[in-house]
Amino acid sequence: MRAIFHGGPYGEDVGRCVPGPPASDLLTVPSAGGDTRVYRLRTVGSWSDPDDPIAVYDPDGPVVPPLLLTDQEKEWLREG
Repeated sequence: MRAIFHGGPYGEDVGRCVPGPPASDLLTVPSAGGDTRVYRLRTVGSWSDPDDPIAVYDPDGPVVPPLLLTDQEKEWLREG
């Protein structure tokens, strides 16, 4: 499923693929600053094909605080 984002970290990213259909009510995405942003679903429509829905998201969700990790946990994440 494709999406349009109004502002936020994905604001310029028209047509990004997101899980669905159906479109999820909330979509959590990482931002360049290292935090996480929550997008809320505004509407689902279609440009031309009803079988090819487009989700429209607004970045009015709350910023999710970063996880507080120990140095060891950070190292594990870097190592994968």
